[in-house]
Amino acid sequence: MVKSGITLAFAVFAVGLGREPVLQHGGPENTIPAGIVSGTVTLESAPRARRTVDRYSGSTATVMEQSLSAIVYLKGTIPGPVPVGYDSNPTMSQQDSAFVPSTLAVMAGGTVSFPNGDALFHNVFSYSGPKHFDLGRYPQGDSKSVVFDEPGLVEVFCEVHDHMAGAILVTENPFHAVVSEDGSFSISGVPPGEYTLVAWHPEHDEEERTIAVTDGATTHIEVELQR
Repeated sequence: MVKSGITLAFAVFAVGLGREPVLQHGGPENTIPAGIVSGTVTLESAPRARRTVDRYSGSTATVMEQSLSAIVYLKGTIPGPVPVGYDSNPTMSQQDSAFVPSTLAVMAGGTVSFPNGDALFHNVFSYSGPKHFDLGRYPQGDSKSVVFDEPGLVEVFCEVHDHMAGAILVTENPFHAVVSEDGSFSISGVPPGEYTLVAWHPEHDEEERTIAVTDGATTHIEVELQR
C-alpha cells in the first residue's frame, strides 16, 4: 500500500543508446526494438536489530536481521522476447546461516534452487499465499528446488534458525531487477511502450510510476521509498 503524503524523489529522462539484443522463446539471437530502464532506489531507514533464538544451538543472541534488498519490476504481462541472459533458474543459497541472496525475483514458471553451503542442517519453507512448501532439513552439499507458478511475494524461512529470512518476488514478466547495495538497478531488453514500474521493499511502502520506454534509449528513474 502506498502511504499518502509521501514525498518521492522521481525523475525520468531518455538517453539515446544502441539497441539491446533479445532472445526469442526458443529462437536465435536477433536485434529488435528495445530499451533500458535504469536508476536508483534509496530507502528511508536501514533494518533494525532484533532478539532471536537460534534453535540449532539453543542459544539466544542479538542478531542483526538480514537486510533484504529492494526490487524494481514492470507490472503486468508483457508479450514478446525474453532478454538475453535472463536467468529462469536463480539460486538462493544457505550460507553462513543466511539466505544468499536474501532477495531475488523470478518470472512465474521459473525454478529457484536452494543449496545448503553450511556444515549444519538447514530447512527452507514458506506459508505465503502464492506458494506453500517445506523442503525439510537437509545437510551441507544437498540442494532442493521449487517451481514458482503464481505471481506474488513468497517469504522464505529456515525452521532451524529463526533469524534466517528471505523474499522471492514472482513476477508476470522477466523485466525486473534486484537493487544493488549502492542503490542502482538496470533492466535491459524492454520493448518500447508505456509501463507501470513498481519499486518494492518489504519494510517500506512500494511506489508505482508510469514510464515510457523507447527503442535504443535509457529511461532513468530515481525513487526514494518511505516507511
